[in-house]
Amino acid sequence: MALYTPLPCNVRHGLASISGSLFIQNKTRDSGEGQSYYTGHDVAANLPLQMLLYFNSLFFPFWFISEILILELKYPLLSGHYQFLLIASLTIITLIESLRLYLGYIGNLHEKVPELAGFLLLTFLIQVICASPRSRWPTTR
Repeated sequence: MALYTPLPCNVRHGLASISGSLFIQNKTRDSGEGQSYYTGHDVAANLPLQMLLYFNSLFFPFWFISEILILELKYPLLSGHYQFLLIASLTIITLIESLRLYLGYIGNLHEKVPELAGFLLLTFLIQVICASPRSRWPTTR
């Protein structure tokens, strides 16, 4: 006699297949010993990258709000060309970061290599700009 489950048959088989691949010594009734379920294809998404993208997308709005607040505080103290450069750089970095997070999600979850390559290139572009050598900046001694 089979136990009643509220899950549809295909969901139950999918979960059994996942649990069978995660837990090798699965001894439950739905482990399907002797049965193999076809899952379609192997997912090659990277879980640590997806977790980093998720937390980065949660952190990004707080970063943006704090940058706007800091901009509002120091904006009147700056000269005209620094005001323009500050707003332009904030706009460009916000657009690049939004595009980078979108490409990372699409590239990782849908396993699309060009989008993932675009994500990596935008990541390196931001890092190269931010990691300029310290010797270029004037020192105050």
